Amino acid sequence: MVAGFFKIQSVFWLGFLFLSACQNTQNCRDLIGIWSNREGQKLIFQKDNSALWLFQFGSRTDSFFITYKYDCKKQPAALDLSNFASGSLAGKTLFGILEWTNDSSFRFDAEPGNSPEIRPKSFNLEQVQTFIKSK
Repeated sequence: MVAGFFKIQSVFWLGFLFLSACQNTQNCRDLIGIWSNREGQKLIFQKDNSALWLFQFGSRTDSFFITYKYDCKKQPAALDLSNFASGSLAGKTLFGILEWTNDSSFRFDAEPGNSPEIRPKSFNLEQVQTFIKSK
């Protein structure tokens, strides 16, 4: 009877670990590529953790070459954008959270600063941006 109990307990824990791993992989999707918020912003993520953030204002475009750090194992996932060379974010990091809404879009919210403690805990509907994968 004791051996049967341990078999059941082992199967339970294996199932639990499998479901936990599956849950994390749903949050771990690939960022590489071009993402647009369809309001004049594009984020282009490269494999080497570099990115280009483009802002379009009418016929004028501003661009920032930056680096990013993506940790999809956190809940919510963390996406930090840093190494801004100019503008109001120079010397700061955008400490952000990311939530996948489906395979081709995610919500992003962030706070600028110098310490990860300022990272939002939840999405502020007044400043959250939704990015959609460009084809």
